[in-house]
Amino acid sequence: MYQPFESSSRDVPRQGLLLAIDVGGTKTHVACYDIASGQLRSDIVATHADGLHGVAALERILDTARACAEAFQGAPLLSVAAVFPGVIRGHTLLMAPNTPGLDGLDLHELIVRGLGCPSVLLDNDVKAGALAEARWGALQGIDNAIYLNLGTGLSAAAIVNGRLLRGHNGAAMEIGYLLSPFLDSEDPARWRTHAEGAAPLEELFSGTALGELARQLLGEGHQALDLFSSGDAAVRRALRERITACAVQVANVAVALDVERIAIGGGLYRQASLLEPLIKDLIGRIVPFAPHVVAARFAQDAPLWGALSMAMDAAHLEQIDQRAIAATLEPVVIP
Repeated sequence: MYQPFESSSRDVPRQGLLLAIDVGGTKTHVACYDIASGQLRSDIVATHADGLHGVAALERILDTARACAEAFQGAPLLSVAAVFPGVIRGHTLLMAPNTPGLDGLDLHELIVRGLGCPSVLLDNDVKAGALAEARWGALQGIDNAIYLNLGTGLSAAAIVNGRLLRGHNGAAMEIGYLLSPFLDSEDPARWRTHAEGAAPLEELFSGTALGELARQLLGEGHQALDLFSSGDAAVRRALRERITACAVQVANVAVALDVERIAIGGGLYRQASLLEPLIKDLIGRIVPFAPHVVAARFAQDAPLWGALSMAMDAAHLEQIDQRAIAATLEPVVIP
């Protein structure tokens, strides 16, 4: 598992490529950075294109990564960092229902063999996102913070006293497995937990969960974002309850960790403006020393930038061309 590298100026490469891979439940982002030219090339591929899962899906992703690197016409591949939803234990991915077939594989060996690069790092995608925000983004210079990712799934990462919080099993801040305070206290038998293959909070609030709710309330063919534009009172009540279920738990974690800032990213958050005032209001009312709530600088691709940060550390590279970073949006404070 990746640990931040305390870089020195020795043996800094002057040429070569850094490769970052962010495997998501819906799509995979790949980026290749050329040290000599400062150019960054990226591609996106459906994670489970053509119904592929497991090794076949990973091989297709690696095909995309090779093509991305080959565009730089023979420059050597120095390091690779790949991040996944779920828990990385050694070379293996666990607790990753959104990427079926990847659980239990020797991902390190498959990537080393597929790309021909021995320097391969693996980590959780949201923890990588927190690293990106701490290095370049909305959490830069913040010693105690939470990075919340609202996408296909639901997860978070925490920085405590200036270091990424990993936990005993590398599963710290997997908040999708928290029990919701909105479960029926009169029927505890319905409190499905990890032991039953469930992620209770993620099943209430995530892109996948809201997509299912949209189909239930609005009919087949509707998507999660349709909930936010609906004028139906029952739909809006159901949606607000789901948002509150998530925000209350994030606020509870903020109380426990006493953080200064919460940065929120992910496709769902970026596209659904209704989330901003509700989350900020709840956290402001619940947390005694309320943290500032900001949008992540890397609103939809923080894990990819986190993987690039990991690849930089592996190559002993302290910085990259600022023009590559400047192409992304600056952090936005939620008013």
